Amino acid sequence: MTCLTSDAASRDGLMAATIRHNRARGRHQIHAMSEIVRELTRLGWTPQKIGKELGMDADEVLRLKQISGLTEMFAGRQFSQAWTIK
Repeated sequence: MTCLTSDAASRDGLMAATIRHNRARGRHQIHAMSEIVRELTRLGWTPQKIGKELGMDADEVLRLKQISGLTEMFAGRQFSQAWTIK
């Protein structure tokens, strides 16, 4: 007998499961993955959580963030003075 829980799965959890499934099958597209990483970031996921849940290393998460736009993805982050143009 199969036991199903009555808890409704969260949208972000379903997205992560779909991505893991598609990556395992080799059927993922870069721009679609980039949009999903952007959406998960908007939902409050940290880069570490994205990497863990989607089976990506930190470099891959960063590259996907760069594709969908650095300005939006890194808004509100503090940069050191080394980044300031004088």
